[in-house]
Amino acid sequence: MTKYFLIFLLIAVPLFARTINAIAMTVNGEPITVYEIDQLSKKAKISKEDAVNALIQEKIEEEEMQKEGIYASPEEVDQRIMMIAKQNGMTLSQFEQALKKEGKTLESLRHDLEKQIRKEKLYRKILSGKLQKPDDEALKKYYLAHKKEFTMPGKVKIQEYLSNDPRALQAIRMQPMMMLPNVKITPRTLDPQKSNPKLMQLLMQTPVKSFTPIVNLGKNQAAMFFVEYKGKPKAAPFTQVKQAIMMRMMKEQEQANLIAYFEKKKSAADIKVIRKP
Repeated sequence: MTKYFLIFLLIAVPLFARTINAIAMTVNGEPITVYEIDQLSKKAKISKEDAVNALIQEKIEEEEMQKEGIYASPEEVDQRIMMIAKQNGMTLSQFEQALKKEGKTLESLRHDLEKQIRKEKLYRKILSGKLQKPDDEALKKYYLAHKKEFTMPGKVKIQEYLSNDPRALQAIRMQPMMMLPNVKITPRTLDPQKSNPKLMQLLMQTPVKSFTPIVNLGKNQAAMFFVEYKGKPKAAPFTQVKQAIMMRMMKEQEQANLIAYFEKKKSAADIKVIRKP
């Protein structure tokens, strides 16, 4: 029996390897495997059809980046890592330890950021000269058509944390009951219509009973806010949400232009389906 079991293993392992490496399709000669489709579908929790479309676009993007000579230097990747660490109020060493706790490594993050930076450069090149900043009339028209989507609470109660050391704020994020001498805590009740629009946008994006990200205020000072309460939402005045409308409209323009660009590239691509995933 053992003999036949060993024979089965010798046959099954190559078969399994072939299944993993089986090519589902090619995009301009570049392969996409069944395994890649399955893994992306599971990881991103999307259908296999959506995974296929995402991988096709990834192959087209890579081809475009190579044509245009788009790359990310090690210095650019390092700067991005330092920026992320700083935003989280950590040194590079602390950030690396935090990654390890999540089962990740600095090298895997470096690889992901390299891809992200290259993609950002490609998108900027594609969108160059194609975006138009909406005027006040267009902004007001959009506001009236989507008024229910732009609301703000009657009042917001927060705890304001100020410090000259972002690491102290990060420590409190991890242990909210901690009291540190270099952190000033001030309770505040804000009227959204009379408060800084950027601050209100940050608070609106933060769930109740949660901390906002740490914000660099300049002059060696950092802040974060704990949202205690948000009043009943009501329609926000146009002036208060004008910047948010501008950002949304520009984002929608970007999305529309990128979708049109890659749909055109996909239509022109030589896509050969070899087997269904």
